[in-house]
Amino acid sequence: MTDDETELLRFRSTLRHFPSGVAVVTVAHGTDVHGMTASSFTSVSLDPRLCSVSVNKPGRMHKLLKQTDGRYGISVLHDGQGSIADFFARRPWSTESGAAMAWVDGCPVLAGALVWLVCEKWAEYEGGDHTIFVGRVLDHGATANPDPSPLVHHNSAYHRLGLPMAATDRSGGEA
Repeated sequence: MTDDETELLRFRSTLRHFPSGVAVVTVAHGTDVHGMTASSFTSVSLDPRLCSVSVNKPGRMHKLLKQTDGRYGISVLHDGQGSIADFFARRPWSTESGAAMAWVDGCPVLAGALVWLVCEKWAEYEGGDHTIFVGRVLDHGATANPDPSPLVHHNSAYHRLGLPMAATDRSGGEA
């Protein structure tokens, strides 16, 4: 193993300790829906409403986002949707996930997701071996569940959130 490969693995191992929500990016391609579990999704701006997702350059989703008419969906998953996250993480060329899709203005999002967003490509930026796609949010919504629980990815495994901390537990401590 080269020094560069060793450093890449060490960096990846370090980043495993950052917990994050799990999102799936979806795009219509003809009559098919393609999806990709995204390890890097975030809100960028409230005005205008912008979100970003980083997509690996050699991947199918990268090619589709480059070719798309500009619209794509982002679905943030709840803690009962781990199998959907696994499917789209492990089968990037497949279109038959078995997951129900909702169509909003001609754009596919995962039915029953914790949060869904319909985005239109606003900008894209080179980011090493990824491209950072920034999308303007055209429409959005959240689950009607009064007590939603997100699917959380941490240390290469899915987790459920624990109990909320009391306000007094959050004050203090050093970084």
